[in-house]
Amino acid sequence: MSDDQHLSPPQANTIRVILPFKDQESANIVKKRLNNLSSKIQTTLRPVFVSWKLNQDLQVREAKPAIVSQQCVVYQFKCNLCAAGYVGCTRGHLHERVDGHKRKASSIYKHYKIEHNALVPKNLISQFHVLAKCKNKFDCLVKEMLFSGARALARQRSIIAKEIW
Repeated sequence: MSDDQHLSPPQANTIRVILPFKDQESANIVKKRLNNLSSKIQTTLRPVFVSWKLNQDLQVREAKPAIVSQQCVVYQFKCNLCAAGYVGCTRGHLHERVDGHKRKASSIYKHYKIEHNALVPKNLISQFHVLAKCKNKFDCLVKEMLFSGARALARQRSIIAKEIW
């Protein structure tokens, strides 16, 4: 069959269906099923198979910030103005918890107000890091305790090291 026969102009009642090409066996099955459907709906359905280009598979995709959609996590906050930090956990979405830390009752809000006489920065979320993903509330509480303890131990070691030197 020549190329001219494949590219015949579409008829008025022809619908072209664009599908990804996987392999010839799958393409044959799709053609058969579309022919069966065509006869039932009295409209010609023609598959148009397209193949993926290698560059489409290798395209760099913009990474979605992990912090936005993280749920049920232990997180760490590090102040951008001093060495203060905070370890906490949330079962909800972390970005919602960060919004909670912008309110007056939050220890992070109070830290900025008392220690730096400043407002909480607008990009507060950039100072949060996920330490662990949790399975349930108990798992969150245990991991929060472990990370808080490890952080306190590291702080004690650095104080002892300064005293020795």
